[in-house]
Amino acid sequence: MPAHDPIDVWRRPERSVVGPKPEHSRAGIAAAAIDIADRDGLTAVSIRRVAAGIGAGAASLYRYVKSHDELIELIVDTVSGEYHLAPSKETPPNQLLNLARQGRVIMHRHPWLAPLLLTRPAMGPNSLRYLEHALSVLEAVDLPGPAKLQTVAMMTAITSAFVQNELASVHSSGAGLGGANARLQYLSDVVLSGNYPLLAGALTGQHEPEKPEHVFTAVITNYLAGAGLPAAAGSA
Repeated sequence: MPAHDPIDVWRRPERSVVGPKPEHSRAGIAAAAIDIADRDGLTAVSIRRVAAGIGAGAASLYRYVKSHDELIELIVDTVSGEYHLAPSKETPPNQLLNLARQGRVIMHRHPWLAPLLLTRPAMGPNSLRYLEHALSVLEAVDLPGPAKLQTVAMMTAITSAFVQNELASVHSSGAGLGGANARLQYLSDVVLSGNYPLLAGALTGQHEPEKPEHVFTAVITNYLAGAGLPAAAGSA
């Protein structure tokens, strides 16, 4: 274990029992950092800039977070609190699908989040509440504990990858019609070449592009079915 782990932020009480009352809070620091990340991207989030955002000096911010990694840990956990984890009478796969749909919305709201969830899952209180809720959904499912954890982790990873692809597509289309037309022309050439008959069949057999939310539902539903949680007949 490294000398300093970002999850150390959760091992420390937010407010010390000794010394002066803190002028700021983790919630305020996280809000300022999230605002910067949402507007300018994750690379724009720095101790100095967040400190300026809350009207503090960079040195004083280290009283609350000991490193940039702790700051990132804090904001990932904060946005994890945006899930609605209400009890439900839906089937386990439908409840997990609802969590995945919420995750997709949250990742679109905070475009910097999806890549982080693939590389550094948060361990803060909101993240653990999410995990506990997801496991409660699977409580009656006949799977061993490690398999349940893997199911939830893979669902998050699939959602993250899906959102990253969506965001990349939006960015690509925003580059102008020239790039989009060039891509369409290239795909047309691929179909006509005869070198990739299965790919050509898949492309030409698609009459109307499916809505992203429908594709996402199918992807998550198929994954859960493969993990041993088939959706109930007639479920959406």
